[in-house]
Amino acid sequence: MDLDSLGVQKSLELFPDQIKEAYQQAMACDLKIASPLNGVVINGMGGSSNAAKILEGVFEEDFGAPIDIDIHNDYGLPSWVNKDSLVIANSYSGNTEETISGYEDAKKRGARVIGISTGGKISDIVIDPKDTNPTGFPKTGLGISIGALAGVLTKIGVLKIQEEEINSALVELMQIRNIWDVKEKAEWLNGYLPVLFGGRPLIGALNAGRNVMCELSRNFTQFYDFPEVNHVLIEATHKPDFVKEKTRYLFFVSKFNHPRVLARYKITKELFDEQSLMYREYTLRGSTKLVQALELVHYSSWVGFHLSIIQDTDPGPEPWISKLKEKLSKVA
Repeated sequence: MDLDSLGVQKSLELFPDQIKEAYQQAMACDLKIASPLNGVVINGMGGSSNAAKILEGVFEEDFGAPIDIDIHNDYGLPSWVNKDSLVIANSYSGNTEETISGYEDAKKRGARVIGISTGGKISDIVIDPKDTNPTGFPKTGLGISIGALAGVLTKIGVLKIQEEEINSALVELMQIRNIWDVKEKAEWLNGYLPVLFGGRPLIGALNAGRNVMCELSRNFTQFYDFPEVNHVLIEATHKPDFVKEKTRYLFFVSKFNHPRVLARYKITKELFDEQSLMYREYTLRGSTKLVQALELVHYSSWVGFHLSIIQDTDPGPEPWISKLKEKLSKVA
């Protein structure tokens, strides 16, 4: 494909391989964390952070047991981190400055630290993507972050995600991928502001889906989670005038949503009909929470890719991110 100069499409096709490869490499590492721990901080930005948010949602019932988990998207660390805390610095490149800040802060406080990356300055555990992410960019390497973090959390006993569970989820994901409507959905969204809706346990995946749609399609994209959105957006769908005219809403419906959330979807769509708002829904097909989380973010990735191609834009290059990093490098 002429527009796809960096191989985004190939990277997306290899998303399942990314997860499998990174998980296996993480599980092969020699990791031992002394207990007890007073808490775990997963520090990261962008996709590296979204990997944690996705896993937190899927494994919410046991993610915090028997210790608290805090996902930190910023410089530094929460004030409570000390020598009895574990800080997992998750950075695809290993050079994310906010994550480096937390990584260095953790060492100063005497906390236990694990850095996960594909290289760079944070390199306690280095994951080799091999040929699974041809672009080399984090935006198409989310599977690597997910697999590596899942492996590390399992290895240290915070989660129990068996390789068989992952492999089964990926087989199902590829089957679902063969029958979904991503290109048609991209055509429907073309020229409009996409707003994504979803609910627990898939809010982390929803966040990740929004991020990758922004990065691949370069279309301004938002997400809101139910039921909170009913307390925020329901009175704000008409002004300014272009909001009603240029916004399209996409509901991600899951059998794992709370029954009252499913009722709220139905009523919200009825209200949208009364207001002549444009919406569609995608019912997630996965049989487990893990499959549906991967399905949601992967579906969004492909929609973003097709939007970019439809709009005659190469989804690979990151000129504005490059300029941002260049300017930041000159600031003390």
